[in-house]
Amino acid sequence: MSKSDLSEETELKKSGKIRWIVTGTILLILAISATVFLLYENNRVYGECYVEAGVEVTVQDFLREPDEQASFTGDSDTIDCAVPGEYHVRVKTGFFPHKSILYIIDSIAPTAEAVKVNLEIGKECEADLFVEQITDATAVTVSYVQEPDFSKSGIQEVKVMLTDAGGNQTEITSELFVSQVVEELTVEAGSAPPALKEFVIEGENASFITKIDGFDYTVPADKQVKLRVDGTDYTVTMHIVDTVPPKMNVKDIQSFTKVPRTPEDFVVSVEDVTEVALSFREEPDITAEGEQTVTVVATDKGGNETVKEARLTLAVDTEAPVITGVADLTVLAGSTVSYKKNVTVTDNCPEGLEFTVDNSAVNLSAEGEYPVVYIARDASGNETVETATVIVQPLVYDEREVYALADSVLAQIITPEMSQLEKVRAIYQYNITHIAYINHSEKESWVRAAYEGLVQKKGDCYVYACTAKVLLDRAGIHNMDIAKIPTSRNHYWNLVNLGDGWYHFDTTPRTDHPTIFMWTEEQLMAYSAQHHNSHNYDHTLYPEVN
Repeated sequence: MSKSDLSEETELKKSGKIRWIVTGTILLILAISATVFLLYENNRVYGECYVEAGVEVTVQDFLREPDEQASFTGDSDTIDCAVPGEYHVRVKTGFFPHKSILYIIDSIAPTAEAVKVNLEIGKECEADLFVEQITDATAVTVSYVQEPDFSKSGIQEVKVMLTDAGGNQTEITSELFVSQVVEELTVEAGSAPPALKEFVIEGENASFITKIDGFDYTVPADKQVKLRVDGTDYTVTMHIVDTVPPKMNVKDIQSFTKVPRTPEDFVVSVEDVTEVALSFREEPDITAEGEQTVTVVATDKGGNETVKEARLTLAVDTEAPVITGVADLTVLAGSTVSYKKNVTVTDNCPEGLEFTVDNSAVNLSAEGEYPVVYIARDASGNETVETATVIVQPLVYDEREVYALADSVLAQIITPEMSQLEKVRAIYQYNITHIAYINHSEKESWVRAAYEGLVQKKGDCYVYACTAKVLLDRAGIHNMDIAKIPTSRNHYWNLVNLGDGWYHFDTTPRTDHPTIFMWTEEQLMAYSAQHHNSHNYDHTLYPEVN
């Protein structure tokens, strides 16, 4: 081998050795990197997680470092935070899914509030009735520590045990009251008051404290009934209920369009223990000609319904009402008129018929002739109009007529056996009870004033005094008129003499309601001085008063 060949062989060996070193170095670096990567990936998720029952669990709870893109894989167990146990999950974070185990534990005992229970003797109940507002993250069962004696009346202590899904327990103490009477009683509306035995389950001596006969059994309501059984007082809720629907009969109607209809129009009879309200299921169309079905609903106080159907057949009404008896009227001024007296209205459809009188042009207080219009209009709008004349004649006040009116009144209030004083008192009482006070009257004629008091029964002090005057005159009582000294307010009353002198007699009502009956001068003047000289008069014009 030549020297050159040897040198070439040496170079080749050196080159191969370098390649192996480079390759080995690269492989080593890759191996180290893979190991580091795998170690990093495997340490992204906790292998085990522990959480108290009831606490919400999210994928972030399994991560050593936050990852907003992390998620549970589809083959993970479904986590129920209210059920303790072991859950296997796979968390996708980074490049690979990672396994982890979740342990949900329950270490907190349940809590609840005790509830007192009332039961009828002989009835039983589950333990969970003795507690409420149970608080725990897991499902809780309630059981008796020792089952109570449901056949023994009175109060018993009851202990119940609350046990959650984690096996934690809490004991609650409550009370059971076993009653000798029913807890509640239902009575049908309209029935007779229930007997004592319907309330009492057992007991030797029982009686009502509440008087149940006084309840209204036709109105649904809840009533509290107190009883005493073997020396113990009880309260029972009695429910008065209405479960029976009304009985109703209906009829068909043939009529005209535009006539308003109510459910009552179709009902022949309706019977129920309680009050019944009638209604339409749908309002009938009163504008539609022809036949339609109407549904009437009867609803009682208990909400029970009876539904019946009736037929409504409608035709168009073109016939106007007929007015008869309209005639001219003659009246005296100041009197009243009955415009509809002797006037009748007929129509082929009397339902919805309107009859009005327009007397707006009539003035009954002034002499003259005035038109009055009679208008009849049916539901379809057909109308008839008639016109008459009201003739108002002047009113002549006749003294003889006033005397006759006074005699008629005296015949009703005076009897022959009465004394003069009793007659005067009867006249006084008549005036104050039959005449209404108004602050005006015409003062030109005592006859007119007396007429207004006796016929119209209203007026001011002048009317009261003149009415008393004519009654006293016709009764044979000596009297005379008297008037206050004229001021901004005048006043009139009477003087009466029964044979022993003159006395004041004033029937006009006053705000303080005095009874000025046969008053002496001293009495009246004292009253007058206290009431702004209400009866101050010129003593020189009248005889001396006692």
